[in-house]
Amino acid sequence: MNRAGLALPLRCAGWLLALGLLASSTSLWAQPQEPSAPPATDETHADHPGDAVARYFNRDIVTFRASFLGRPPELRARTAQENIDRVVKKNGRAEVSFKDTTQGLLVLLGGELITIVTPDDLDKLNNESMADVQAHVAANLSAAVKAAESTERPQWILRGALWSILATALAFALFIGVRWVARRIDEALRRWLERRLDAIRHESTRQLALGVRTIARWLVRVATWIIVLAVLEEWLRFVLAQFPYTQPWSEAMRGWIIGRLSDWGTAIAGAIPGLVAALVILLAARMLTQGISVTFRGVQSGRFQLFQIDSELAEPTRKIVVAVVWLFAVAMAYPYLPGAQTEAFKGLSVLVGLMVSLGASGIVGQAAGSFTILYSRTMKVGDLVRSGNTEGVVLQIGLFATRLRTLTGVEVNIPNNVVLGTQLLNYSRHPEGPGMWLETCVTIGYDTPWRQVQQMLLGAADETALIEKSPAPFVLQTALSDFYVEYRLRVRIVDVSQRQNIMSELHARIQDHFNVAGVQIMSPHYVTDPKEPKVVAPEHWNG
Repeated sequence: MNRAGLALPLRCAGWLLALGLLASSTSLWAQPQEPSAPPATDETHADHPGDAVARYFNRDIVTFRASFLGRPPELRARTAQENIDRVVKKNGRAEVSFKDTTQGLLVLLGGELITIVTPDDLDKLNNESMADVQAHVAANLSAAVKAAESTERPQWILRGALWSILATALAFALFIGVRWVARRIDEALRRWLERRLDAIRHESTRQLALGVRTIARWLVRVATWIIVLAVLEEWLRFVLAQFPYTQPWSEAMRGWIIGRLSDWGTAIAGAIPGLVAALVILLAARMLTQGISVTFRGVQSGRFQLFQIDSELAEPTRKIVVAVVWLFAVAMAYPYLPGAQTEAFKGLSVLVGLMVSLGASGIVGQAAGSFTILYSRTMKVGDLVRSGNTEGVVLQIGLFATRLRTLTGVEVNIPNNVVLGTQLLNYSRHPEGPGMWLETCVTIGYDTPWRQVQQMLLGAADETALIEKSPAPFVLQTALSDFYVEYRLRVRIVDVSQRQNIMSELHARIQDHFNVAGVQIMSPHYVTDPKEPKVVAPEHWNG
């Protein structure tokens, strides 16, 4: 095994050794003649704040709940501890006995009075009787005296240390074995997956297989740590049980572990019906949404109609319906989740809802904008539009942004609320069908016959590629200005994406026709007649 493989066992062994040394040293230095800590006034073992517990050698002996002859419970507990320590110091292991009196129960150790338990010291809420107190004191005091006396025998400490060392070695070996088995399982999973991947051709299936392997590896790791923690707990409990002073801790650990496991088992068993109900609701929602998706994909592909929903609105409508179904499913399954009715769960739900409502207002606005664009039929994928200063073909109307590809090939993402907040020009929408009308304007002096100007403009349009012959181009005289006439040429095109290229070629053809005819274009501004017309002769067109 390499250094990485030994890291976990070595760390665990270090913990085991440190804890073992702590347990053995605690028992070794716990002497019976010293009053045991915590002091009698410690309230961690008392039932109520005013109670006091007499403890000896790490064991609770008796609980005092009332004053007696003017002595408060704290003083009575401290006196009982001192009396037990005095008797054990003088007589060693002494027998515990009791004597009934009119005032209460006398506790004797080796024939000497230790303390008295009065009726006011009984736990009335739990219906405790004097016989219960006598049995409890007899068992605990005898065990404490025996444990204190055993610390005087070195062989007991030596035996506990040897058993602890043996348990440590066994636990270390188990750690190494668990680590070795985990590595073998992981290696077997890797080889099995490699063989399967060689036979898989679909990328989605390969990704699924890799996900299964990842889940399996995590399950192996979780199982490994559960076993390690279980071994560590059993080792610690065993080591604590080998020394008299720490035996109560071992017994307390056993009770605590059993109690926690019992609570967890009860909680899990109680949560199973609710989890099953929530799972059934979510599975039903899953089946319903799959049916809805299949239906709307059929509408999108044109196989059938549904409520007058066309192919363009099928996908956004599907998303809305699926979201509504899941919201209802989550709302129905929520009460069945474990802990859903607790105040902590409710508070967390309110906090999450508040965070979502405050932080997702912009996201909700973007999503609402996308549905507004789609259902208002402002534009669709493939349209040539202009939003603000950006012009391009619509590639996608997403949930949060609209994606355009400009005529120069650049992709631009525009937030949907920006699209709705600015003027949107759609060049692909025309009542006469696909395509659009283009127009350009020239200004010519009054000395040029208007019929000649129209003929030249129509001739330039006729020579320009991608301009439709039907409907035919036409010219309008839109203004009679002070020094020139304004002519507007309108042509029809089908391929909207070529709008700028067609317009550039049309302008070039217009310049050629006017230059050949010697007609000066007065645009953009006319000041005075030049000595010679501002035209380019054909022999100078190429430089």
